[in-house]
Amino acid sequence: MSRDWNELISAYLDGELDPAEREEFEQRLESGDVSRTEFEEMKAMRGLTGSVQLRAFPDHEWDRYWAKTYNRMERNLGWIFLSLGAIVLVSAGLYELLRELVLDGASPWWLRAATGSAALGMGVLFVSVLRERLFVRKTDPYRGIER
Repeated sequence: MSRDWNELISAYLDGELDPAEREEFEQRLESGDVSRTEFEEMKAMRGLTGSVQLRAFPDHEWDRYWAKTYNRMERNLGWIFLSLGAIVLVSAGLYELLRELVLDGASPWWLRAATGSAALGMGVLFVSVLRERLFVRKTDPYRGIER
């Protein structure tokens, strides 16, 4: 037997040793090669942990859990659709505004430059905020904790 004693004691208590290994282990236990105290402590620990049972989760708690889950999913889905619609509408409006300013030669150059600058600034800010939110979401240590 070339295994660690704790591993052998555990295998013995679990009934995982073949008959020859089991007999050799019992002989070593009797002769004192294996610590009798350690064996008895592990045996007692197995008895304690083997009798532990988890309580059943009450049905009303499961119902409450699923109701909250569905509510969160519905709200998240609603925010996604609202955000997508707003992005499309704002993008279309900006596109039309920029198209009119660029194609319409009657607009002063400074108005076209200011509109372009504002649109570029909004785009940069949007990308910046989106990137930050994604980074925070990945590194948030409190993610998954109900608030």
